[in-house]
Amino acid sequence: MEQLIFLTLSLTKGGAERVICNMCNEHFVKQYRVTIISLMAAEPEYDLNPDITVLYVDKKPEQYRQNMAVRFARRRKGLASLLKKVEHEGGRIGALISFLPEPNFLITSLSPRRGYPVIISVRNDPAKEYASKVRHLLMKLLYRRADGYVFQTREARDYFSFSTHIIKNSAVIPNPLGKEFLDVPVRAFSEKEIVSVGRLEPQKAPLLLIHAFAGIHAEFPEYRLLFYGEGSLREEMQEEIKKAGLDEKIVLKGNTDRIRDDVGQASLFVLPSVYEGMPNALMEAMALGVPCVATDCPCGGPRSLIKPGENGILVPVGDEQELGRAMADLLRNLPKAALMGRRAQEITKELAPERIYQQWDGLIEAKKNRKQAAGNEGNG
Repeated sequence: MEQLIFLTLSLTKGGAERVICNMCNEHFVKQYRVTIISLMAAEPEYDLNPDITVLYVDKKPEQYRQNMAVRFARRRKGLASLLKKVEHEGGRIGALISFLPEPNFLITSLSPRRGYPVIISVRNDPAKEYASKVRHLLMKLLYRRADGYVFQTREARDYFSFSTHIIKNSAVIPNPLGKEFLDVPVRAFSEKEIVSVGRLEPQKAPLLLIHAFAGIHAEFPEYRLLFYGEGSLREEMQEEIKKAGLDEKIVLKGNTDRIRDDVGQASLFVLPSVYEGMPNALMEAMALGVPCVATDCPCGGPRSLIKPGENGILVPVGDEQELGRAMADLLRNLPKAALMGRRAQEITKELAPERIYQQWDGLIEAKKNRKQAAGNEGNG
């Protein structure tokens, strides 16, 4: 059995990390000996099949705080050594799939003369991911050396139109839904709650949602706003909540592993992000039949899921007034909101895990065959 290697920054809580774990647990472990290589020395926060091997490039958690250049050089050397060991001990590597910028830079910086294809995946808005001069330069220099590319939206892929090689060898593959979000029965609005799920970080714009909710609270005093997630903005959010006098109405619930239960009975789900890749939280809320309001943010993830006015509402990024108006519109008209929720559940057909896994299988096989053919031509 061939090996399939996933390379990522860590296996702590995060959208990309959850996708890797779900795909490996549910699908790839049936076909390959799966190894996940994490750059950071942090224990997985997701359950993994015991047949999956997890290896770490860093030896100590504090190494993550090293100078960027020193850390990159050390990790590059460590990754090269680890890959040699994995191939020597585990046998032939069928493919290596890398998620997120630093892992992508590291694997493409190593010698391109390898016997297996390298597929890199861009999981967020590339205009933001590669905004810094260093990252932009590394991306331009290194990314062409990969064999395949996975993007979550067409808008993300179009960012790389400067490279014919990248576009020609790319695929747009959305995230798969978890199986627990399929075939969810028609629901009733049993809780007067508005929920938002995501890291409490500037990208997710939780402060904007607090202000928008404060603006409509007088009309809907029976509703609470619940945030699920953790992050650096927690203290600032608590201050804003206190300042608005909404301590009893806006609650920071922390991380949750019970999305289906915590979100499934809410009256409304809101995603106020500044930018996103393919937002898992929005996908899951729609699959649960919860009426959704999201910002029409780059790189097109919400827009690829929501048909405005039909299965959800899109509002401009950063527009507090429009966000509040959209929320109020649905809360005033619950039958309309319920119809949007039922229509939203139709995304389960497109995002069913087996359908998404087939797309990954097709890409991996195509890149393996092309690599093998190129090797045979070189040997001939």
